[in-house]
Amino acid sequence: MTTLSVNRIISTYSHDEYRSINIDENDINIILVCFDPANEFHDDIEYLNKRLNQINNPLVFHSELEFCITFIQSIDKETVFVITFDSFASQILSHINNLHQVDCVFIYSSNKSQYEHLLFEYSKIIGIYDKFDLLSSSIEEQIDFIENKFHKWTFFDQDEYLTKDLTKQSSNFLWLQLFHDVILHLSRDEKSKKQMIDACRFYYRENFKELPLIDEFEQKYQSNEAIRWYLKSSFLRKIINRALRMEDTDLLYKLRYFLADLIENLSREHQQIVQSDTTNLILYRIMKLSKTELNKLVDNKHKLISIKEFLTANRSRLSALTLTALSEKQNDLITVLFQIECNLQEIGDYVYFVDITQFNESLHQEDILFDLNTTFRLENIQEEEHIWIIKMTAVNDGQIIIQKYIDDNHRQIEDLTISIIFGQLICDMSQWNQSQIYFQHLLKDSYEENLAQIEHYIGQTHHWKGEWIEARKYYESALNRIIEDELNSIKYSTFVLSDIGEILYLQGKYEEAYDFHQRALTIRKKYYSSDHVSIALCLENIGLIQHQRLKFDEAFIFFQQALIIREKYYNFPHVDIATNLWNIGYTLMGQEKFNEAFDYHQRAMSIYDKYYPSGHVYIADTLNNISIILNQQMKYDEALINVQRAWALQKTFYPFGHIDIVISLNNLGDIKFAQEKYDEALDLYQQHLSIQMKYYSSDHISIVYTLNRIGLVFRNGKKNYDKALEFHRQAFSILETYYPSYYGHIAHSFIFIGHNLNEQGKYHEAFDSFKQALAIQEDYYLSDNIDIANSLNSIGSVLYQLKEYDQAFKYHEKALTIQQKYYKSNNINIAYTLNWMGIIRYVEAKYNEAFDFSHRAEEICKKYSTCFQDFLAHVFSNIGNILFKQENYDEAFEYYQQALDIRENYYPSAYRNIVHSLNDMGNVRKSQEKYDEAIEFYQRSLQIYQKYSSSHHLDIANKLMDIGNIKFKQRKYNQAIDYYQQSVALLNEYYPNNHIKIADGLEWIASCLNQAENNDDSAKYLEPCLRIKEASLSPENLAIAKTLSAFSIVQESRHEYELSLAYELKCFLMHEKILPPDHQNIGKSLCNIGGNYEHLKQPKLALNYYKQALVVYEQCLPASDEGRLQLESDIQRLLEG
Repeated sequence: MTTLSVNRIISTYSHDEYRSINIDENDINIILVCFDPANEFHDDIEYLNKRLNQINNPLVFHSELEFCITFIQSIDKETVFVITFDSFASQILSHINNLHQVDCVFIYSSNKSQYEHLLFEYSKIIGIYDKFDLLSSSIEEQIDFIENKFHKWTFFDQDEYLTKDLTKQSSNFLWLQLFHDVILHLSRDEKSKKQMIDACRFYYRENFKELPLIDEFEQKYQSNEAIRWYLKSSFLRKIINRALRMEDTDLLYKLRYFLADLIENLSREHQQIVQSDTTNLILYRIMKLSKTELNKLVDNKHKLISIKEFLTANRSRLSALTLTALSEKQNDLITVLFQIECNLQEIGDYVYFVDITQFNESLHQEDILFDLNTTFRLENIQEEEHIWIIKMTAVNDGQIIIQKYIDDNHRQIEDLTISIIFGQLICDMSQWNQSQIYFQHLLKDSYEENLAQIEHYIGQTHHWKGEWIEARKYYESALNRIIEDELNSIKYSTFVLSDIGEILYLQGKYEEAYDFHQRALTIRKKYYSSDHVSIALCLENIGLIQHQRLKFDEAFIFFQQALIIREKYYNFPHVDIATNLWNIGYTLMGQEKFNEAFDYHQRAMSIYDKYYPSGHVYIADTLNNISIILNQQMKYDEALINVQRAWALQKTFYPFGHIDIVISLNNLGDIKFAQEKYDEALDLYQQHLSIQMKYYSSDHISIVYTLNRIGLVFRNGKKNYDKALEFHRQAFSILETYYPSYYGHIAHSFIFIGHNLNEQGKYHEAFDSFKQALAIQEDYYLSDNIDIANSLNSIGSVLYQLKEYDQAFKYHEKALTIQQKYYKSNNINIAYTLNWMGIIRYVEAKYNEAFDFSHRAEEICKKYSTCFQDFLAHVFSNIGNILFKQENYDEAFEYYQQALDIRENYYPSAYRNIVHSLNDMGNVRKSQEKYDEAIEFYQRSLQIYQKYSSSHHLDIANKLMDIGNIKFKQRKYNQAIDYYQQSVALLNEYYPNNHIKIADGLEWIASCLNQAENNDDSAKYLEPCLRIKEASLSPENLAIAKTLSAFSIVQESRHEYELSLAYELKCFLMHEKILPPDHQNIGKSLCNIGGNYEHLKQPKLALNYYKQALVVYEQCLPASDEGRLQLESDIQRLLEG
């Protein structure tokens, strides 16, 4: 494959390779793709190269169909023209005719008539050509048409602009208006002329048609001939129009030498029209617009409009209509006639247009040329006789608006030149590279501008791009210049000081940042009133540092003070007000007031959306915070949508790896974590950490957050507590070393460590960690700080685990007192605390109090609609437990059912919780002796466990045993034995060391066999059961006594009375040693011993034990008890015998 020129004709298969080759190319709208498998163009390629270089668009050759199609499909924003040879046309046309990237197809053929049928089969074919001149001319015509087809309109809603502050606007309309004025203030000398000539030669390099004209311009151009040169020289019109459409400030700056002349010439020539008798003109301009463009004009009816070019028009409507000649292939476009009214008395000297017939050297051209900044009002749009008529009026609003914009900027910074204001506008439009290049031009070429201000604004462009070190260098240089000129620039120094403070803030150097913001505030208080808008910026920056100190109450006060100043100053919604609202919402998030935080972010978003209809990083930041709030409210799908929107928006402004983009990664990780998708969360957090370690110093506080998040994944998801603790302690080490006074964060580290220890059952160590956190917080915060409440709750939870219920309840009660004072309404965190208090009262068997606390938690949860459904299910379950204990079985069942409904509908993947509800419902039915229903619930939970059998063998074994117990109660002993045996078999296979569970199963099998009067087999199961218990349990464990008693009963049934007596005596001795003397089980053992002595024909001994048993029964059983009455009867019988 042949490559002629790496600059203009490229032989490549890959769009990425194309991009890398053309990295220094002009902004490209159209790419020419030549499909030439047989190298048919080889003999004429030099000529083709020469002709197409005049077109000034890149040409990419492909010889393989698959690679060619892939390349075209990879094109993102550009339009593709395809050139091919006749014999290969059919091969490629079927693949590309429906590709949106392809606009036109050109076929070269030595036998046109043979292939003309393709014109009717494929709509995108422009023509078939047998000469290269015709082919090249057709391509050039279509490129001109495409580039002129999409007119770059700028619109402005003029409502209230005289009363609304226009600073921080990011309007293309303002850019165009201000650029027009700025170009007249820039330097024009031989140096600027050379810059322009060099720029044109670079742009048209290898374009042998335009380069001679550039040489001629260099030699012959005179400033007073700018209009004539503009009209006759295509190289000037093309480069100027493209630079204007692309808002290429760099190129436009280099063209300033000619542009300023052209504008001044228009102003001078316009005086001829002013001095004529003409008072009102109606002018016409015909255009072909896409439906999208027409709809955009319709949407902006009655608004102001400017076009980013020197607009031409005709005095005659008929002349305008004669200029509609257009390729018949462009049937998708709409013919539009602009009717422009120019009332010279109304517009005065603010709108310049000239009669260009005297300058125009070509026939069939327009005869009026408007100045670049001409502003029109869209009066009306309607269709008449198959043509759309758009009526516009030339107005002077553009100049009034731009003056208002300049004045509003001067209200904040008095001595800014319009050249600097223009660069600031470019930055506000998020064109940071363009702004940087522009200011660097000013720094190099200007002798009148304030160099300190220019360096400051160059620093801001680096600041926006995340290049903090470079930004700081420029800020410091600007500050040094100001110090040298202290009397004239001291007020301006506060802006530099604030920006240095913001850089330090981003770098995590909060205390240094605080010092700079305080310096700025001190100076501003000296020069400005307390309600000046510049004071608000200092207050806001100090508030942000208080936020990082986790002193949210103090931060909130600073933000509110700033908001009051700004709302008074701006009087209308403004970007600074939106940022202020965002910061208040951000602090409310820290205070866990998520509903209020959401409202503030929505208010901020409504302003941002109006200011930045094309998007902005501020919008991405707001979407990210909204995603955090929604995640906290368990609205995971909505949270995911917002973070994805934020990420997509950030990628349009930042390269991947920029620190602001990885904030979205982190938030996405938080959502995955909340959804218990721990592997995905860990991967996202680790990506985040990797980028942070490259971007920040290793001691940045943001790294602390990420380390703790990774620790949480290992704790909650992996149950790898040692690994989790490693990350938490790494985070703690950073805080202890680099942020020793940031006690709020240090306290949080103790909390993370405490929860880790608590999860491991190391309750005393967890308690100590929580107490350390609480001590720090009580010293650092006021007594009603919400973090103190959170720590009190953490301590209460660990005391609960230690069974110190009174103390646990007191800590939760203290937390509740703070929460009820702190939150304006019943917050979900109050419900969490009430739920804990209910749990404690439940385990204390204070069921009425437990119900009251849990019911209050339920009422709060219900106010959150679909939020916190998981917690609500937990509350329902707790209330069910309380009612169950109170034997209110039907009500308990209803609450368990509500819990199950939530879990199955909202969290079907959280199967453990579903099983928990099914078991609760089964237990209710079991207690109601509705055994068949109970088994149904147990069977459903068993099926779920069996689905996930790899991790639930023990749960399956337990559930089999539960079903066996119900079968036992139903006296279906053989079925019960079957379930018990399955359970024991699983336990022996997977948990051979879980001796007690195995013993329980054996004991239940023995009981079934005993009930079935199969006493010999029953004894066989009890022997290993007793052996396991005696080997595994302490000698004082009553579970051994229970088995001894069961063994005694079985031996008695086998008439082995001496063995039965021996087991019962052992049981009695254990009971006597462990239980109080009046315990019923002691009486029962004495009674059983007496029974055995009766069987052994020893009535005196029997009577003695019966009497001892009666003494116990008289202390613990009522006189009407059947067992006591039977014992009294047996004693009487022996006495009478």
